[in-house]
Amino acid sequence: MKKIALFAGLIAMGPAAALAQSTIDFNAKGIVVLSDGDMEASALVDGKLLTDIAAKDQLTTIKFPVVRGTKGVGSSIISNSAIGYTKTMAVPSFGRLAFVLENKLKPADGTSEYKDILSEFPVGEKLYVVDISNLADPKAKFGFPVGKNPTAIDINKNELIISTQDAGKELVFIETAADGKPTRFLNLPAALDSTTHIVDLSWHPSGDFIAYTLNNNEVGMYKVIREAGKLKNVDQVGKAIKVGVKPTFGSFSTDGKNYYVVDAKGEQGKSTEAGELMLVKFSMDGSTEHQLASQTAVGVNPGSFAISPDGSMLVVVNAAKSGSQWTEAGSGVGSSLTLFKIGADGTLSKVADYPFEGIYPRSVAFDKDGSNLAVTVFEYLEFGTGNGAVEFWTVTKGETPSLKKQDAKVSLGKGAHTVRVIP
Repeated sequence: MKKIALFAGLIAMGPAAALAQSTIDFNAKGIVVLSDGDMEASALVDGKLLTDIAAKDQLTTIKFPVVRGTKGVGSSIISNSAIGYTKTMAVPSFGRLAFVLENKLKPADGTSEYKDILSEFPVGEKLYVVDISNLADPKAKFGFPVGKNPTAIDINKNELIISTQDAGKELVFIETAADGKPTRFLNLPAALDSTTHIVDLSWHPSGDFIAYTLNNNEVGMYKVIREAGKLKNVDQVGKAIKVGVKPTFGSFSTDGKNYYVVDAKGEQGKSTEAGELMLVKFSMDGSTEHQLASQTAVGVNPGSFAISPDGSMLVVVNAAKSGSQWTEAGSGVGSSLTLFKIGADGTLSKVADYPFEGIYPRSVAFDKDGSNLAVTVFEYLEFGTGNGAVEFWTVTKGETPSLKKQDAKVSLGKGAHTVRVIP
């Protein structure tokens, strides 16, 4: 009788209830995730690494549709760091390669704490090329130096642009072959003084411009100069403008008319006030001044954002105080997504905040038709052997968009901080 009653109950609840946790919805071939195993998220706040010797820096690939077990999920040990603004990996749209910046090195054995983690963490200089054609078995192919302390990378077709803090190599341009090997390698003039460096950069959708964010709170743009179709140099377009308190991650709108920049208001994980999303209107020909068109509040300690493929929505991921030491009030909780509608002129209208569990989420990405989201979680408020993860959200489109967290997630090594989609 109990079995009959249970079966009848499932029928009454409907098939959706019976299958609620059976799958993950994400419309893409796969995703690629970087995880930093060298420290806990709270190290960004207090400098104490709390190193887990079992945790490793790694790149993880996930094939869709996902299945139970580890089939379709692969990983490769790749040096990387969460110190930065989630622009340390680039994946071309065809999805056979991943380019990973080693922006920071593994701390020396025995190192347990830094007084100033951002300045004292060992500096990297390499770019690694990873073969991800088999999503169940990614393989590191080779690496080569691009400049000390590389800060950001972005890709346009087979063209990579990289920013570093190496004098004379502030802007590095690399054209790659189908196997990822560089066929052209240029160090381009950035016209910066010794105290200024690029923290973030973005290709314009046309491939004709590059936007950048500087550590002196300025945002500007270069025009790409080509000769016989090949990038030769860059020219400054207009004058860079002051934007916010701590501008970091930026991205163009899908139509290239608007540029959005996160103002984190403070160093990674340490801010105590709500961040903002800045809308910049670039003068593409330099005939007028670039303009800061609007400022919109987001959550505390925002990491990055994603724009839907149709250009109608934008989602920001916020860490709040979740990355603080677990003994502090507010630690381990407070993470959220903030959903906005994008108006015809690029202005943002807030829809809602969506809180969720998980420590120090940094990166978010839409699938290829904007029906779902993938979000990285560095770790959870769990003692023992902890893990990071990628969590998934379903997107309701239309005049009143909304988000709903999916039940299932993909667990990864501790320290997940950057996600890219293979459409």
